[in-house]
Amino acid sequence: MFKRPFKFRKKFRKSYYVKILVFTTMISFIPFVMIAAYSMYQGSNLSNQIMKDQIADTKKAVLSQKLLYLQKETKNLNTDLHNLENTLRLIQKQAETLYSNPNPTLTDELKLTKGKEGYLWETFEDKHEKTNVFISSLYSDSPEDTIYDLKIAKQLEPLFIQTMKNESMINAVYLALPTSSWLYYPFLDVEEAIAEKTFSPDVRFQDYEFYTVALNSERKVKWTKPYIWSAKPIGDTTKEDWLISVGAPVYTATGNFKGMVGLDVPIENITNKLMNVTFSERNAFSFLIDDKGNFIAGQRKAEGIEKNKLIMKNALENKEGIHPIKYSNSDAYLLSSTLDNGWRLNFLIPESDIVQPIIKSTKEQTNKHMLLFLGHLLLFSVFGIAILLYITYRFSRTITQPIDQLTNALRESAAGNFMNELPIKQEDEIGNLALAFNFMNRKIQELVGELNLKANQLEDKVLERTKELESANKRLVNTNQQLQESEKRRKEFMSQISHDLKTPLTSVREYTELLVNHPQLPEAQQKEIINSILLRSNHIVQLINDLFEMNTDDDGDYIKEVIPFDFLLEQSLNMIAIRLEGSDIKITKDYETGSHFIFVDPKKMNRVFINILENAIKYSKSNKNDKIKIDITAYQQDKDLIIKFKDYGIGISENSLEKIFNPFFREKRTKKIKGSGLGLSIAQKIIAAHEGKILVESKVSVGTIITIVLPLVEISDF
Repeated sequence: MFKRPFKFRKKFRKSYYVKILVFTTMISFIPFVMIAAYSMYQGSNLSNQIMKDQIADTKKAVLSQKLLYLQKETKNLNTDLHNLENTLRLIQKQAETLYSNPNPTLTDELKLTKGKEGYLWETFEDKHEKTNVFISSLYSDSPEDTIYDLKIAKQLEPLFIQTMKNESMINAVYLALPTSSWLYYPFLDVEEAIAEKTFSPDVRFQDYEFYTVALNSERKVKWTKPYIWSAKPIGDTTKEDWLISVGAPVYTATGNFKGMVGLDVPIENITNKLMNVTFSERNAFSFLIDDKGNFIAGQRKAEGIEKNKLIMKNALENKEGIHPIKYSNSDAYLLSSTLDNGWRLNFLIPESDIVQPIIKSTKEQTNKHMLLFLGHLLLFSVFGIAILLYITYRFSRTITQPIDQLTNALRESAAGNFMNELPIKQEDEIGNLALAFNFMNRKIQELVGELNLKANQLEDKVLERTKELESANKRLVNTNQQLQESEKRRKEFMSQISHDLKTPLTSVREYTELLVNHPQLPEAQQKEIINSILLRSNHIVQLINDLFEMNTDDDGDYIKEVIPFDFLLEQSLNMIAIRLEGSDIKITKDYETGSHFIFVDPKKMNRVFINILENAIKYSKSNKNDKIKIDITAYQQDKDLIIKFKDYGIGISENSLEKIFNPFFREKRTKKIKGSGLGLSIAQKIIAAHEGKILVESKVSVGTIITIVLPLVEISDF
């Protein structure tokens, strides 16, 4: 099988040169690739670093410039709003002067018309350059005082008209009285507004913020939050119904409140000013909020920004400066500046709008220089590879001859001849290869000998493992026998349960049939039968309870507490005394009272004591003693409490002692004594759950000693 690779050796002898040439060229090409990769990596890193520095500088410069721009716009908007406040203060001052020194003779009589809904209003054929009066239907029944106040207010008409001409941002000037009446400019067509349901005839100004915002004793000018007011005066060309109002109270010189004056500013007018703010960043926009964080106005790109709670929170908290935030899952900058009235003007500029142009320019420059570098590297690689090919060709001829010799030697080794060694004429890698071949031949001979030895050892180990398997098979047979024995005990257990339940159930059925079939039995006999049924039913219930107790988990439903041992024992003795009232029983007690404390479930431990005492009494009666005697002893041993119950009954045979705790186990000689054979099994289970032990010592016709060992507790630990 080893001859085929060498069959055409002479024909393809020159292929050695080709293989060495190709391999050497590939190996030599690696440094060129590594140099190119490293150079490109360093160039990319340098480009990235330059780009990062340029981005940092540009961001700083752009944001600083935008902040100055923002502060300028804030100053402009401040000036506009400040002018409105000053204008309103002028109107407030004039109104207070008129009401403090009234001169109604300077005003013509008001020509009021009553609408069918009950309101009063003033209308004119020429509605332009006119203020008009309105009185709500709520106060139109007795309007004398209100009409008097409105006649005085009518003197403000020239000031209202001049204010509208001077201030382009507002769309209405008004004076409102507490009686839900006003002087309004420009003319408001009340009938048309009521017909279109944009105005209510029984409007109550106290329900609107434009009125209540002015109610302050300091006589300050205050702004409302944005709100909707659909009733527009003549000449109002705004597209939206949203507006804000600035109001101020009007007091007389004596301090009497007369009403308020106000200016309405459509949100659209503020928006138009914000729309004039231009950004070189395509996704940047501006928006305005009040001092409570309510959105007032913004550019079109700011649509829906009021729903972004994080940005609105930052805009409210950041009064001045530049703050990095997250916007649309990317980084952005929020530039904020506070107006004099507490509003915030904000610019939101995505970081990508600043960074992307720099990145694009840097990448274009980097790619240009990389292409130039790769062209130079390719030219250098071509000349280098040509030189390497020539040197490799000359060098490969010195390798092929030793390889031929090694090939012949390998063919001999393949035929099983390991004795011939190659002559070593040179000390280079080829010589080392020949040396390694000779070493390999020797090792192969040694391995053949070792394999023969291992084969013999393997045969011995196989015999040894065979014996182990036979032993394991015997253990498996024993396990199977134990399982069969367990199954046998299970069947016996089920048979015993069936027997113990069948006997009382049969009696119950027979007594019941007797009552059903013989209803004429005397009352005393019927009562006796019913008592017998009740007795056997209680026996069945007790047996089921015992079975349930036997099949619950070891932990059970235990509610433990620290309790004096003697107190718990006395409870059990009292219960026994009640059950066996009239019996001649003498119980001797030998233990200290109040000195031994145990951590137990009182109900469970009470059941253990009662089971043991009932067994002692039951099997002592069978011994035909005149008096039943039971000795109870308790004492401390190390950290345990030792409790002994001794009776003088019939005792237990030595052969039965080791089975006494098995469920349903009863000696043949005690079969006539009523019982289920579960009492001691349950007692052992309860004691084990309390980390204790139960032991039995007994002799036939002498008596039995039941010993319980329970851990004591120090009362100080609890």
